[in-house]
Amino acid sequence: MRKNIGKIGSIIFLMVILLSETTYALTTTPTTTSTMITDNHNPNPPEIIGPANGKTKRIITYSFTLTDPDGDSLTAIQIEWGGTDSDNSTYICWTCGGAPKPNGTTIYASHSWSTAGTYTIRAKTWDTFKNESDWGTLIVTMPYSYNIPYQSLWERLLQKFPHAFPVLRHLIDL
Repeated sequence: MRKNIGKIGSIIFLMVILLSETTYALTTTPTTTSTMITDNHNPNPPEIIGPANGKTKRIITYSFTLTDPDGDSLTAIQIEWGGTDSDNSTYICWTCGGAPKPNGTTIYASHSWSTAGTYTIRAKTWDTFKNESDWGTLIVTMPYSYNIPYQSLWERLLQKFPHAFPVLRHLIDL
């Protein structure tokens, strides 16, 4: 009988060891994971550079410098030229079949106005996180007119002597 109790005690002892090892194996140490969330800012309004005055029906080229305070790449630009012409708006999407433009890119776009007036060129851009900039603006006047005194007298002289004053003829665009 003593042998049987010894065997039973050994079996119980073995079960306790197995259970304690299993419990130890299931014990985990907690780990903490922290996620740092940073704000992503809107791109800066495009900087529009070009002449503020010009002549109607003549193509004028403007540059648009695109920057993002976070250094993000830029995916698209929308340009509104002012006025009511059918080609009043230009939208360029670089990721619609291509790659985004890097921060600090300068692009060039041209436009002509068919009627005289003062127009506001507006442009905005988007970054790769779909953040939209405010509008960048430039006011332009078409045509730029010189206020020449006695203009009708000059026009009559130029009509009578068309090759006598080429610079003046160019200035008043006859």
